[in-house]
Amino acid sequence: MYVCDWSITSGVIGEFAERIHREGEAQWRVSWLPGRLLTREQALAAIELVELLYDTTRADDADARTGIAAAAALLGIRPIDAAAALSERHPGR
Repeated sequence: MYVCDWSITSGVIGEFAERIHREGEAQWRVSWLPGRLLTREQALAAIELVELLYDTTRADDADARTGIAAAAALLGIRPIDAAAALSERHPGR
């Protein structure tokens, strides 16, 4: 994951978050969660979730499953819904 003040980019798959200014405060837009504005913490969790879901080397890793559950909870979504949304965006992966 590549993080700077204005963007967060996945090194695993082509998903990203970008900072926008809206009503005097910084909010974040995430590529795979269209229509939602997030906090920086949530944007980091969204990209971390992408990377955990697409890391095939950790498929049976309990720490990865815990990270997936925590990131999804911070976003207010179920891990299966995140996986489904991402699989629609990246068929065949």
